[in-house]
Amino acid sequence: MRLKTLGLLLGLGLLLSSCMPAAQILYNWGGEYNHVTEYERLAYHSTDKQSPESICSMLVLYEQLVKQPGGLRQVPPPGICAEYAWLLAQPETATAFAEYATSRQKMSLGFTTAQFLDRSRELFEMEMHYYPESVTFIKPLAERLFK
Repeated sequence: MRLKTLGLLLGLGLLLSSCMPAAQILYNWGGEYNHVTEYERLAYHSTDKQSPESICSMLVLYEQLVKQPGGLRQVPPPGICAEYAWLLAQPETATAFAEYATSRQKMSLGFTTAQFLDRSRELFEMEMHYYPESVTFIKPLAERLFK
């Protein structure tokens, strides 16, 4: 009788454990297609064959990842705010965006090229807020950048 009860409990436990939802991802990296996230695809394209158009696409993706973080933690992925801030702080980024961004990209960003440096400062602060362990690297970088 005891063995039968133990077997029943073990079987019930296995059945219930198989019904558990799949583990959720901690961070949203912009969707996935063929096992490659949108972030990975654009980051590779932007680095491999950098063009003004790829920079515009990357800015829009960064803004989306920051505004709509998703994932289990509901915060932007580690390093995204800092990468985005760095890109916004580069003088050629504002020029490329002003000249090559589509009207849809400009609308989705939600701020003008004149505000790139202000948004960059905000993003460095966000990175340090969400990931306090990054302060030792990000704070000196931001201070040198915005002297």
